[in-house]
Amino acid sequence: MQISGRQLEQAEEPMQQDNWRENEGRVGGRERNRERERNIDVKGTHRVAATRMTDQGRGQTATEKKEPLGDDVSIPENVLNLDDLTSDTLANLKVSQIKKLRLLIDEAILKCDAERIKLEAERFENLREIGNLLHPSVPISNDEDVDNKVERIWGDCTVRKKYSHVDLVVMVDGFEGEKGVVVAGSRGYFLKGALVFLEQALIQYALRTLGSRGYVPIYTPFFMRKEVMQEVAQLSQFDEELYKVIGKGSERSDDNSYDEKYLIATSEQPIAAFHRDEWLRPEDLPIKYAGLSTCFRQEVGSHGRDTRGIFRVHQFEKIEQFVYSSPHDNKSWEMFEEMITTAEEFYQSLGIPYHIVNIVSGSLNHAASKKLDLEAWFPGSGAFRELVSCSNCTDYQARRLRIRYGQTKKMMDKVEFVHMLNATMCATTRTICAILENYQTEKGIIVPEKLKEFMPPGLQELIPFVKPAPIDQEPSKKQKKQHEGSQKKGAAREVALESQLRNMEVTDS
Repeated sequence: MQISGRQLEQAEEPMQQDNWRENEGRVGGRERNRERERNIDVKGTHRVAATRMTDQGRGQTATEKKEPLGDDVSIPENVLNLDDLTSDTLANLKVSQIKKLRLLIDEAILKCDAERIKLEAERFENLREIGNLLHPSVPISNDEDVDNKVERIWGDCTVRKKYSHVDLVVMVDGFEGEKGVVVAGSRGYFLKGALVFLEQALIQYALRTLGSRGYVPIYTPFFMRKEVMQEVAQLSQFDEELYKVIGKGSERSDDNSYDEKYLIATSEQPIAAFHRDEWLRPEDLPIKYAGLSTCFRQEVGSHGRDTRGIFRVHQFEKIEQFVYSSPHDNKSWEMFEEMITTAEEFYQSLGIPYHIVNIVSGSLNHAASKKLDLEAWFPGSGAFRELVSCSNCTDYQARRLRIRYGQTKKMMDKVEFVHMLNATMCATTRTICAILENYQTEKGIIVPEKLKEFMPPGLQELIPFVKPAPIDQEPSKKQKKQHEGSQKKGAAREVALESQLRNMEVTDS
């Protein structure tokens, strides 16, 4: 029996419908089950919510029970000691008491923070007063007059000459002190005439000398921000040496704030901060600077010393050697010797006799690990006077200024700091004084050979005397006193004689 395709389709349709109904029934059943589950979930949710509401009610009841009656929020004495608080102690407190306790804790935190800031500032100041580690060769003593060690001498330091620099600056008409005091106050002065040219000659010669030895000339700012100066100067310098400058906080006309700055005492200070917060690469070291600046010093504590002339003044020009060095392989100590040698050769070329002195530990500033002074011989004054100070501060200044050596990528590697050294090359006013005393003649001051090319025509060989020496014009103090005493005695004798004559006249009558 053959079944056509149509008949087969008709026969399959009821079966497909039955299968569809069966499947639909399964699907419908699943949907009905899901609906039933949703209903159950909703009922469960309602039960949970009701339970939570009940719990909240219970919590509120518990809270209400913990709340004190009336306005009594006093805290038990055993709780007032905040340092001894424990979770068990807090568990027995009411909510209002805890709130009040929180206010007390906030007040205590503010007081503690204020005290912490105060103590941190005191700690910082105390740490700043801790000095550098000394080099083994430094003489240990507090008496520099007795225990400073003379390392070497150059030139004839026994010769004596007639006039001191105090007289010589007047004799060449290169100094005006009285008018300087009127204008600028104590130790004020005007430098003029030939001494201005001599000062500029010294500056040019010193810069050329340092330039030939790899130093980069750098002209520094005259004042520094307080926070930066604190990183390069010790506390005593703020009181005894540095001038404070107060100015507007900004250039805006509506800004009423003020900014505190300090005039530099040496170009060492701004140059030390030149690479502040930097990493210096080993291959770039040493970095050598020839600093040029005007320097300002209060000279507190030097009352009565060198009050005349230009040896110790509040304002002067100076050329400075400054070097950033590697902390490894004794490099900074090799540089230390090189820098003092550079200074020595400079003064040898000028023909200034001197000796080198190793300064005792008690006279070093906090930063210096070792300091050598070059003290020139002043034949008119009959004394050695300091012209150069050369110091190795190792990494003392670099730590404060955060000037690090060789940036490392390894987190656990030890951070190293560069070594920093400084040495005077030429403080112009003092060097002028040394030249005047050593090169004086009957007619004037011979110009040192190395400075002649920097002097103008007419002053390249000799700076002539044009005024008499003040010491020759003024009688000595002893002679003055003797003269005044004899005048007083003579006047007294005359008065006595007149009195006797009057008495005789009365007797005769």
